[in-house]
Amino acid sequence: MVRHFYRNIRLLILTVVLIIAWGISSFQSLPRQEDPELIARTAVVKTAFPGANAERVEALVTEVLEAEIAEIEEIEVIESDSRVGFSTISVELLDSVTDAQPIWSKVRDKIDDAVALFPPGAGIPELDEAKIKAYTAIASITWNLPGEPNYAVLRRYAEELAVIIRDIEGTEEVETFGEPNEEILVEIDAPELVAVGLSPQELAKQINLSDAKSSAGQLRTEQQEVAIEVESQLETLEQIRRIPIQTDSGQFTRLSDLALVSRGVRQPPTDLALVSGKPAVVLGVLMKSGLRIDHWAKDVREQLDNFRDRLPQGISLDLIFDQSGYVEERIGTLISNLVFGAVLVVAVSLVAMGWQSALVVGAALPLVTFAVFGWMTVTDIAMHQMSVTGLIIALGLLIDNAIVVVDEIQVEMQEGAKPVEAVAKTVNYLKVPLFASTLTTVLTFLPIALLPGAAGEFVGPIALSVILALISSLVISLTAIAIAGGIAGSSLLALYFAPAAFLWLHRQDKRAKNQAISHQNHPVKTA
Repeated sequence: MVRHFYRNIRLLILTVVLIIAWGISSFQSLPRQEDPELIARTAVVKTAFPGANAERVEALVTEVLEAEIAEIEEIEVIESDSRVGFSTISVELLDSVTDAQPIWSKVRDKIDDAVALFPPGAGIPELDEAKIKAYTAIASITWNLPGEPNYAVLRRYAEELAVIIRDIEGTEEVETFGEPNEEILVEIDAPELVAVGLSPQELAKQINLSDAKSSAGQLRTEQQEVAIEVESQLETLEQIRRIPIQTDSGQFTRLSDLALVSRGVRQPPTDLALVSGKPAVVLGVLMKSGLRIDHWAKDVREQLDNFRDRLPQGISLDLIFDQSGYVEERIGTLISNLVFGAVLVVAVSLVAMGWQSALVVGAALPLVTFAVFGWMTVTDIAMHQMSVTGLIIALGLLIDNAIVVVDEIQVEMQEGAKPVEAVAKTVNYLKVPLFASTLTTVLTFLPIALLPGAAGEFVGPIALSVILALISSLVISLTAIAIAGGIAGSSLLALYFAPAAFLWLHRQDKRAKNQAISHQNHPVKTA
């Protein structure tokens, strides 16, 4: 095979070009993100049981849920905490689980079975899956005016911006933070209430009855059943102020005559967000997996710039976190390390092996890197801090095989072997030792790649990147680099990167063969 590559220079050039094209196209299309994708194997089941002490919560809610959930085989750990009026159960799946969603569906089914056994007054359990994915971008809508912030205005702009970001292709989820719950406050005028002969409890009851939130009945026929609702639901402050209140004497008055009705933030606030010490509503945005974060972040920034122009004076929109910057920095570090490593390899090889061999060894670094990018596409490994770290670690290992091969070819040619014979002999001689050396290093990193659970999902790409780099280095060193080393030994490496040089060498070998055949067929007679 090596002889065939050496004789057919066009095939060698095509192979190198294909590796470079494969690597460049893969580098452009590889997903880019900050961290590897982790499977959510942990969830919490929360259940409210108002008025029950810890013992009743444990016996009537927690133990019932635990008994049902424990029947699922994929669950490894169940931990519970029962308090006054509240039950919390933590569920952790086995590390061998690679698709958690079907398991959580089973858990929800078991929770539904347990609800049927709950006592009256117990709430509906809520299953919250633990999110282990960092927000890709975080933006804030900040109140910069003096005085109390108008959270209704901030919420309205935040909801509008959330809709815009959700429409961006690649957005997975948008969550808002710092929105305190609002409430309508009815402040009773005590003297007025006493004058009409009502107590605060009686007033609250009449207000509650004035807000029709449930069906008033049903109209049943042989064909269908229709719910009847009274359109008296309270929607505005003015409607609340006009609620008729029946006094103790049977007369009616308005609520506004007995109390002050206002809308405001519930005290104490349920949620608050401060950005640079100023009130704000914060939006956390998640990007879908398998995308290039730089392209997605560019679209997000464009939408934020457009939305910022629509905000009134005194309200600002800031991008306080952009994950794409960290990803681009790590990729830039990889490229700079690759270039710096190639320069160092060429410099050291130049002193130890000569300029021709130094260029051959230096060429191994980008070729292997391009091949690794291609294999990352095949194996669905994204560009993130772990895979990039693996590539940086592998930089020092990529050229070992190339140095050994090129040096051995030089030794063979110094002993009088022809380039093609030196290449073939070197490859046959070194393929087993180099394979064994590469295999031992691969086996060293293999346990890291095979780690189960979240640890393996996080650090495994480091080992996979190194393994792919080592295998690619072995294959390329025994093929393209070996042949290039033979060409270097014949003092033609100065034209190594020019395809015309390879064609020229091929023609020279062919011409020499034709001359030898002609000499054999027509020997020269001497006196």
